[in-house]
Amino acid sequence: MSVGAQSSSKNGGCFRWGALALGTLALLLTVVLAIVGFMGWRAQAALRAQYPPPGQMVDVGGYKLHLYCQGSGSPTVILVAGFGGFSLDWSLVQPEVAQTTRVCAYDLAGFGWSERGPNAPTMENIVAELHTLLTEGGIEGPYVLVGHSVGGPYVRAYAFRHPEEVVGLVLVDDSGEDQAERIAAALASHENEGGGSNLNDQINLLMEQLILRVLQGLDTLGIFAMSPESFPGAFPPLPEEVLKVYKGVALSTGSFIAVYREAGAYMEDNMAAVQEMNITSLGDIPLVVLSAQKWVLPPSLGLSAEEMAEIWAEMHAELASLSSRGKVVPAEESSHFIQCLQPELVIGAILQVIEDYQGTDSSS
Repeated sequence: MSVGAQSSSKNGGCFRWGALALGTLALLLTVVLAIVGFMGWRAQAALRAQYPPPGQMVDVGGYKLHLYCQGSGSPTVILVAGFGGFSLDWSLVQPEVAQTTRVCAYDLAGFGWSERGPNAPTMENIVAELHTLLTEGGIEGPYVLVGHSVGGPYVRAYAFRHPEEVVGLVLVDDSGEDQAERIAAALASHENEGGGSNLNDQINLLMEQLILRVLQGLDTLGIFAMSPESFPGAFPPLPEEVLKVYKGVALSTGSFIAVYREAGAYMEDNMAAVQEMNITSLGDIPLVVLSAQKWVLPPSLGLSAEEMAEIWAEMHAELASLSSRGKVVPAEESSHFIQCLQPELVIGAILQVIEDYQGTDSSS
């Protein structure tokens, strides 16, 4: 045999052994993923069995949303959580309000106990889903709507679309629909000082998206469902026993991160949709804006806590002016989650709005 033939034979043998090694590795990886996926599926199923929905599951058009009501009386208070949250966000508020009137918390499609629907999470769809949920769930008005963070624009859009149903609003550290523009304007004054802040923003955004993709994959496989307490995501500052349920429910479907990412992708368009509604007045309904006063900001944001507080104060004052009976109540000891850190303020604001409405209603 010639030297060339021997070399060719040797190379061919190496190729075959290499292909066999890669094939074996791929097979092992597939087996491992299948085992992990099965274990994750079982862990997710166990969490769903451990934490069943406390309220009713209401069909809103081929899929069901979770609606949890307590108490009795009128008006009915509707609690709307902020971005990524669900009904458990109101655990420290709902039972107390229920001693006075009926109060209902619900989960947006795909979050908490609610099923993931076929509709994109646009502002119009969110408002329409809530309206259908209340109708199909047999929850009669009138309503006092309470919205936290981006739940604020949601409830304001609902009040604008259905003014005959809404008799009061409580906005809990409302994320105004133009907050991004306000922050951008403040950052513009720092552009010359920052030198390359746009590039840093792009890098941070790419890193955030990469991390979310990795987390989504692990969530889908059920990795986090095997040990919910170790999930690294940020959750509301709730009591430990509530937080345990919160994580268990969030990680029981394998779609929490996917839904979170989808909702985030529509956020800019949703805020633009509220701006296009041009809500300049909500009449004379009782309106309370609770405004967080404690700011802890990452240095990468480029704004000081004082600058952000100034933006927030101006924005919340404008929101309160939407009603001739609107007012701002500062939450001196709270950051963003006022309903968790100072629940008594939220409870008091809701009861005050109810009292103001009932006083107006009885005198009319």
